[in-house]
Amino acid sequence: MISRTLKRAAAAAGTSVLVVMAGGGATAGAQTTVQPQAVQGSVIRGGADGTPRTLMCPPEENVLSGGFALSAPQGRALGRGPADLLESRPTPDATGWVITVRKDLAPADRGRPGTLGAPADLTLFVVCTQGENTPGG
Repeated sequence: MISRTLKRAAAAAGTSVLVVMAGGGATAGAQTTVQPQAVQGSVIRGGADGTPRTLMCPPEENVLSGGFALSAPQGRALGRGPADLLESRPTPDATGWVITVRKDLAPADRGRPGTLGAPADLTLFVVCTQGENTPGG
């Protein structure tokens, strides 16, 4: 059985945690927070060809993360194989994101198996700090 003293100590600790958490929430609401912003690049036709591509943040902002989307032009389809992501990282100065990916379109001539399709279209995305030039600073 749990002793009454242990139950009282646990209840007191729980109340203390609740007060600290409630107080911290009120304080956080009063602070000025910086909201990240997503930036979408334009579609790069044939961009999934294994060439490094970079999307930069607006001036005076730093990158928090990045990503990409693959697509096919109208009338074409993406190939069945998986995309080969070679690189996904921030630039050395953290002002942009570098993506290197390979992905082919399905062959245009379905009657000739083994013919490779052209590279898929690529769209880059970055999430940047907004109104702050260093993350967390």
